Amino acid sequence: MLMPDFDIGSGEIPVNVLAGNRLMGRLSRGTTSSETQDDEARASDKHARADTDVDGDAPLRKRLRAIGQTVMDSAIDMAPGWARSMLQWQRVADTQGQQRNTEGSDGPEPTAEQLKDLMDDSARRLGKIAVIGVHGWFPRRMLQMLAGEPTGKSEKFCLMMRDALKAYLLESHGVSVADDDVSLFPLIGEGQIQDRVELLLAQIIGGNEELASSASESAPNAADPALKPSEPASGAERQAELAAEALMPPRQQRAAVLRSADTVFVVTHSQGTPVSAMLVERLLEAGILDATRQRVGLLAMAGIGHGPLAHLRDNVVIKYIESNTARELFELMDPSSFQSQRFVAALSTILHAGVRVVCVGSWVDEVVPLHSAIVQGVSHPHVFRAVYVDAAHYADDFLTGLIVFALRLRNAGMYDHGLLVHLSGVVAGSLWGHWGHSTVYAEPAVYKLAVKWLLLSTATAPEPAHMSYRPFHAAEPLNPFYIPSIMRTLWDDPSIQACSSLRAELQRLVALFDKWAPETRAAKELRYRLEPVSCFQ
Repeated sequence: MLMPDFDIGSGEIPVNVLAGNRLMGRLSRGTTSSETQDDEARASDKHARADTDVDGDAPLRKRLRAIGQTVMDSAIDMAPGWARSMLQWQRVADTQGQQRNTEGSDGPEPTAEQLKDLMDDSARRLGKIAVIGVHGWFPRRMLQMLAGEPTGKSEKFCLMMRDALKAYLLESHGVSVADDDVSLFPLIGEGQIQDRVELLLAQIIGGNEELASSASESAPNAADPALKPSEPASGAERQAELAAEALMPPRQQRAAVLRSADTVFVVTHSQGTPVSAMLVERLLEAGILDATRQRVGLLAMAGIGHGPLAHLRDNVVIKYIESNTARELFELMDPSSFQSQRFVAALSTILHAGVRVVCVGSWVDEVVPLHSAIVQGVSHPHVFRAVYVDAAHYADDFLTGLIVFALRLRNAGMYDHGLLVHLSGVVAGSLWGHWGHSTVYAEPAVYKLAVKWLLLSTATAPEPAHMSYRPFHAAEPLNPFYIPSIMRTLWDDPSIQACSSLRAELQRLVALFDKWAPETRAAKELRYRLEPVSCFQ
């Protein structure tokens, strides 16, 4: 169920998707100093290193040179600040990073009715809709015989998004959408990341020789010599491919259908996240997608942005049974690796182009840590972060509240001082008994969240903003003694103290800490280290 973060509109989203804001209307745009200040805190935390370009070839360095600072206002109360931006108050930053409003600051605050009208109008302007589904990594067929057939398929993502879109628009905005109004593109193809990008791109433009030729010329020199073709398709896989083909437009028309769409959703899971970012980048370069005339949203569920859980590298199945496709995912833990640089460059490109991104992590995810699913190293006003918690694991306690608070900071463009990195291990799942990596894509509220964010963030047209990137080595061990210092830093942060809602939430967390009685070993150790929190005044 989803916390009441999104009160705009009549529809409710259940509270097992905990977004980082109690009210999406509290987001504001502007320029923040929180992402750039406090150099001493950055230097002391090796998992939140200074903003810098990562090493790579010349094209990558050229793209990454454009990475700037997140443009979000963190020093004012977020509800009126965000509302002003929704009413097209144009904010610019002066050389000192202070705020000034080109239309003055003494105008009337928008009412809830005005915000609702903006959302209703945004919903009515969806026009022709296309949904692209990109599945994640699938285990080798030998393992599938033991563990069962994967359920996170592209067709499922497309159908879930279409149903969630229709339900949300009708319930919240009175907009009716027929099945025929939504074109589905369930793309199928296994393999390593770069192989999959080319394979899925061919499924969209393969029927157009001119586009295919142009796309092949713009393809990066990605060919890692270690890349190998995936296993030959089985009979069941060929049937799945035929079923997916039946849902899609004819091959010769696919590029034209995507180009003519007014709204495009890309829905992906796990390894599909870097694949989808690079795929959208290629579609933008080919002119098939254009975020200046289309609304484009990317929903990444349990995405593997900074690699899998570190301890899985030594898993016997991964080391000796699985293919290079699985082992390649651990390269994303190293910001200097080729795959990590390509992913960051693609994210920078699509975010600067205007694509909206929703990153949803999953509680007790047995494969991907929370900081990886929410792409902790990236900051941009077009990115919204949330965490999915199923009913069996949900509790309104200190740990849940602390993670929601940290997500809320990130969604407001504020620095969490690496808190989410340190908390990720506490809420990680186990390969034996946890299914958080798969349950996230079965929840309709996750898809509704992506629809709502796209509608809300595109109700007006803000100026393009560059992406801020803070690389860190996810495989390096964490120093648990940083956590109390991080909490004290957040408590004393002037930007948080200046925001009444954030200040009140911090005070609530201190009260919850005294009542918190964790059950798992990791949570008990966290509570022991955070004992000083009970003394905060």
